[in-house]
Amino acid sequence: MPIDKHGVAAELESNVETIQAYLEDDTGIVERYRDVFQRLPDEWTSEEIRAKLQDTSYPGAYPTDEFDDVDSIIVPHLESDEWDNHEEVNEWAREILRNVPAMAVDGSQLPPTTSFNVPLAYVQAAWATNHHHPDGRLERGVEGRLLTPDEVTQESDDGDYRFVDPQLVGHHRFEHEGQLLIEQIVELADARDAGDIGQTPVVFYDGPLIASFTNPLKPETRERYISTLSRIIAASHHHEIPLVGYVAGSSATELVKMTRLLLRDEFGTDRVIPDAHVLTEMMSPWGDTTIPFISKRDGSVDALQATYQGESYEFRDDILFSYLNVPPGTGLDRIEFPGWLCRRDGPDGYESMYEYTVEIARAEAGIGRGYPEILQQADSDAVLDHQDRQQFYRIVQRWAESNDVPIEWNAKALSKELRRR
Repeated sequence: MPIDKHGVAAELESNVETIQAYLEDDTGIVERYRDVFQRLPDEWTSEEIRAKLQDTSYPGAYPTDEFDDVDSIIVPHLESDEWDNHEEVNEWAREILRNVPAMAVDGSQLPPTTSFNVPLAYVQAAWATNHHHPDGRLERGVEGRLLTPDEVTQESDDGDYRFVDPQLVGHHRFEHEGQLLIEQIVELADARDAGDIGQTPVVFYDGPLIASFTNPLKPETRERYISTLSRIIAASHHHEIPLVGYVAGSSATELVKMTRLLLRDEFGTDRVIPDAHVLTEMMSPWGDTTIPFISKRDGSVDALQATYQGESYEFRDDILFSYLNVPPGTGLDRIEFPGWLCRRDGPDGYESMYEYTVEIARAEAGIGRGYPEILQQADSDAVLDHQDRQQFYRIVQRWAESNDVPIEWNAKALSKELRRR
């Protein structure tokens, strides 16, 4: 049966006050944080902040050396002040991106089949590289992987039986996407070194590099995610290909947490609010960023370490973040990146590789109307829908029949399939 539209509407109506309370900020708290954010560079040095926070393992954030050279944590995008419409954003972005390869990877999955007497699943990852040539050079590819029963089932605690665990598919998909991303980083580095591309490529990762989302997971599962992210970051560092973890509509709180700890008497009892709620009104309508900060969110940052092509890499205190204002999306977006970008000189016209990478990310988000176009392309290429699932079932059936493999529909699934025909 279709969804009960009247029931949904009634439930929304009965919870209107709860939802409004969640969305409404305490204006007074926001204004107080904003006042402190504006005064931070005038009243503190980076060394003083670190000294004040040194007894706290995870104080949210540390300032970088750049903090001591600015009078505001906001970096204005002055060019956009004169723009009147989105076409002017497009014109600027097209010029910035000209001949700059931007690459992204995204993935999708078909969950374990309960329709057959054998559980099978499928993960797919798509990559896309837009070279931003005047002739429109766009390279794309898709790589899939079948997950066999051993990979989508696990043993019960007492060892008496095995059961299908749909979460395992997500773990495999994450690793599959990560491996494809690394392979594409290597290919971009080889093309650069061979002189096949003239501008420094930028790689976009769809999501955070700071793996706080793994904290509730079992240790062995958490390690799979941490290991994959560590190798991606290490590949970026090793091959000197800029990497951006892009988070749309961030609700992170590192700068607010840092401020609360610096000024315990003033903010100690106040609730934590997202950094973006404080920063938004400090920025102009389009293109402004914050200066970079070092993430000290939690232990997931310290856990990022890998051996890549014979070299050991550790990323404690070396995963940085900035906020980016690129409407029409709600709130602020956030970019996370390895610290080497700030330490490496940028291409002509840019003081650092970080400054260059931020400009490319801003331009990609401009072309994409609030979200990087290259990430949209990879997402579109990767997605698997209901029709793909049905096609997968048919392929499995034909393969089983031609190879005399005894895969059969279970009774419940067969009944549903016959009703839908």
